Amino acid sequence: MKNLFLIGILLFSITLFGQEELDPDKYYAESKTIFLESKIYGKQREVQIFVPDEYVWEKNKKFKVLYLFDAQNTRIFNYISGNVQLLSMDTIEPVIIVGVVTEDRWDEFLPLNNHEATLERYEPPMGHADKLIEHIETEIEPYLKENYRVQDYRLAIGHSLGATFVTYASMKTDNLFDYNILLSPNYNYDKKQFVDRFKEFVKTDLPKKKEFYFANGFGDDYEKEFDEPLQEIIKVLESSDNEKISWNYKKLDIDNHGLIWLGVYNGLLNWKK
Repeated sequence: MKNLFLIGILLFSITLFGQEELDPDKYYAESKTIFLESKIYGKQREVQIFVPDEYVWEKNKKFKVLYLFDAQNTRIFNYISGNVQLLSMDTIEPVIIVGVVTEDRWDEFLPLNNHEATLERYEPPMGHADKLIEHIETEIEPYLKENYRVQDYRLAIGHSLGATFVTYASMKTDNLFDYNILLSPNYNYDKKQFVDRFKEFVKTDLPKKKEFYFANGFGDDYEKEFDEPLQEIIKVLESSDNEKISWNYKKLDIDNHGLIWLGVYNGLLNWKK
């Protein structure tokens, strides 16, 4: 009995002192790059992952996942993670950020075209957005579930063609995505294919709620081109009574297509509501 008592004390001591003591003055957030062996693409695919400070402190908590597209631009990834860290101090809940690195935007972000004339502007290879969806659902998602504490809730941020893809994926699948931040989406693609898609989408009996935050600017050629179909889609949404679809739209005082990324801040605040 005495020996058992001593063994119990020893095991308790190992457990107690084997745990890392967290430093309240230390910041534990971490960004890293992983390379997934992709059967879908037949090669390695790069993914950036940001884990918030709270992930270390709250050991029993599961976190929502924010997908960011165009993460091959490290400045964009750092900008988004910076916004998330700032706002999660007291405004939004902290999230795990998954940055999807894109190698060919036309090919990975765009769905198949319906009109031959589209190929005059978008040369092949293009139109394999379904392949990227499959990569996310069957390769990235299983990796996240195996290696991180994640909730079954996903946000997504996309800009221009990245926003086109986020829209397509959100419409096509139940799980991708719950909340969508769409910055100057290219809905002019393929003779406004997405205007027609939204007209059908609002009639859909969705299994769960989908939320969309649209933002665009004015002035330069891209903003002018993409504004008209977006306004048509806003009218479609305004006339819809689908309770599973909620949306918000913000016209930004920005005259540069590349700077519309600044709209992320408002998009995250809108999610907080």
